[in-house]
Amino acid sequence: MTTMASAKAALLTQLQAESGLSTVQVAYGDPGGATRRESIFLGDVSSNDVTPESITSGRQRQLEDYRIQVFVCVQSKPVSAQAAETRAATLATVVTNSIADTPQLGGSVSGLMFAETAAMSMQTNEAGIDGPQVIIEISVRILARLS
Repeated sequence: MTTMASAKAALLTQLQAESGLSTVQVAYGDPGGATRRESIFLGDVSSNDVTPESITSGRQRQLEDYRIQVFVCVQSKPVSAQAAETRAATLATVVTNSIADTPQLGGSVSGLMFAETAAMSMQTNEAGIDGPQVIIEISVRILARLS
């Protein structure tokens, strides 16, 4: 049994509870046309590797190792691209600190060993009449023990 859906749900719950994100839209998936000026949403789960915990015969426990993508989006008409990048980086820091401070995602995911920030990237677009748009993609590594 995989932990992918339960870990993703636990990560969402943890981010929604962050006081530093109280004015930010935090969603399970891409809100599409309903995206607000500041939005954080969860994306795909990728790189799901399942390996035996030890080399033995018969039924054995396995380790599940995968990534959950988290997107931090800021689009703001009255500010420069640099200011939008600074705001997006501030929100991304709240996300990464939350994961670092509570790597078991509240303890609700059976078998979860830890969550950690594995990588980040940033894309900036001059989006015309709606102002600059910044998207920071955070790759959250999940390691879990399956029974």
